[in-house]
Amino acid sequence: EVLALLTQYAGIGFIDGVLPAVIYPVLQGYLNAEGTIVVSANVLVKLPWSYKVFLGILSDCFPIAGYRRRPYMALGWVLCCIMLFTMASFPVAAPYYGDPTMHSISPDQWTEEQRQSINPDAPDAAGKYVIPMMLAAFGYLMVQVPSDAVVIEYAQREPSNTRGRIQSWIHCIRMGFNALGALMVAVAFNGVEYGGSFDFSLSFPQLMFILGCMLLPLAAAAWFLVHEDAVPPTKFDSYMSRFWGILQQRAVCQVAAYKFFSEVFNNFNIVSSSNIKLYWVHATPFNASIMAIVGTILYAGTLAVMANRGLNWNWHVAIAVTVISGVVIDCFMTMLVTWDINRSQWFWLGVPIVGYIPHAVRFIVNNYVVVELIELGSEAALFGLLTTTTHVATPFGKTAAKIINADYHVWKDDILADT
Repeated sequence: EVLALLTQYAGIGFIDGVLPAVIYPVLQGYLNAEGTIVVSANVLVKLPWSYKVFLGILSDCFPIAGYRRRPYMALGWVLCCIMLFTMASFPVAAPYYGDPTMHSISPDQWTEEQRQSINPDAPDAAGKYVIPMMLAAFGYLMVQVPSDAVVIEYAQREPSNTRGRIQSWIHCIRMGFNALGALMVAVAFNGVEYGGSFDFSLSFPQLMFILGCMLLPLAAAAWFLVHEDAVPPTKFDSYMSRFWGILQQRAVCQVAAYKFFSEVFNNFNIVSSSNIKLYWVHATPFNASIMAIVGTILYAGTLAVMANRGLNWNWHVAIAVTVISGVVIDCFMTMLVTWDINRSQWFWLGVPIVGYIPHAVRFIVNNYVVVELIELGSEAALFGLLTTTTHVATPFGKTAAKIINADYHVWKDDILADT
């Protein structure tokens, strides 16, 4: 039973490693979009995750052919693959820089021929990729929500002294395949046209076609391999009445509030970070992806350690220590790069890796708490609600960051001029 579920989380982790990772080399390196556009793309790709609670209610209340989980998993993969094959059919847009060497040359050193090679329409092409990517994310969200409900059912069967171990290992597998997805982007999108150094690369449509072919079999795996007992439909009004009663519990409100506000501040950052990465520290897509992979592996390793050693920690202390350490690490790196004390790409890419450890601890401790609050019959909806508060907070934090950062008038040209 667990192995069948692992295949679903492996697929979710893989595509969730590819889609966000491909935004930087394609939108920033290839199409040269503004930093605000890149931030917006990242927000929109994550936006479907804000609707987990509604999919959870759908999965809990409206079984298909008597099953609450498997049909939604299969339908999710079908929708995701349709979007991937749709993007695979898009014509390849021309890059912004006709001469790829312009990525690493100051604008005042460009020749007239190089200036003439610029494609001014390239940044406008970014929009056609973002919406299908968002819909693809909605597809694998339809897989994630019922899968989470099954994990909750398994976790609540565990003895109290080891409860949380299945969760930790499930997310460890997910993050491991997330790293593999990021590795695929690192190798395939490090060509010179993306601001990298390889003399070979894939186009965005080619990658989407490969992804679609890899993930489509998981729809069949969800239907035939995941074990689930048939259940009768639940009366919607009685379900919502019981669900509302659960939401009024003090512990549920406290956990939801904490998850929301902590994620708002966790996503408050400088919007020009993608431009800094490209023009100040000259981080290639390959190196950026490799370091992200190392961080993801460290994240997965932290989850594995938590599964064996962290189940009986003091969770209040663990969260406090990880929040403070995360802020200190980010401040240290950002200030040294901004004031030109150290602009090595390895410093910019490497220091945040340490922050993956506190982030992993904070994530899994939050999930341990959530499992203790969930009641039988509302697994998908309540888990979806408490994790939705995290995903809803992400656009709040990034939007607030965009509004406040706009007053400082730090745009792409300012980063290029280093003023």
